[in-house]
Amino acid sequence: PGEGEDQPLNSVLYFSDEMRYGLMSNVRRSWSKRRSRAVMPQQQMFANRYLYSAVAPISGANFHLMGLSGMDGATELLFLQELKKQHPNEHVIVVIDNAPCHRGKALREIPGLSVIHLPSYSPELDPAERFFGEVRKATVCRTFDDLAAQEKLIVARVKKLGDDAEGMKQLTGYSWIVEQCGVVS
Repeated sequence: PGEGEDQPLNSVLYFSDEMRYGLMSNVRRSWSKRRSRAVMPQQQMFANRYLYSAVAPISGANFHLMGLSGMDGATELLFLQELKKQHPNEHVIVVIDNAPCHRGKALREIPGLSVIHLPSYSPELDPAERFFGEVRKATVCRTFDDLAAQEKLIVARVKKLGDDAEGMKQLTGYSWIVEQCGVVS
């Protein structure tokens, strides 16, 4: 570029979604001795919050906001604005599903951030879903006195997964994403 022209920005690709967690039991299959039933603790409390996450399958980078009380357009806007602040000199591309809270006009007006929507009803295309599957393992077959106790475990699991960039790339780097990004770069 000549003098006075803008330098092209590097881009970073994220896949984003949100996970609801709460005091309703998260029961999964388990092993038990033959001829006996496994007894799993159950809880039926309706307090919940959300973990918003964005994962970058190419670099292994990730960004999270936890303890948010809603899944709506205003909360999604806040999350994307905070994600963009982490990359002030890069163009951020965020791939998200077609949930109603992801379709607001304000999301498309964040400077330096582009939103791409996945086809409807296709969670298998979103690596963030795979990340959440690993996060949920921290709370399987347990009950909690309050959300703070559950959040403590979730935060530890998110930190462990998020601090391992190579592991994050293996977990979220679906072959079709890696191949397509290799063609583009």
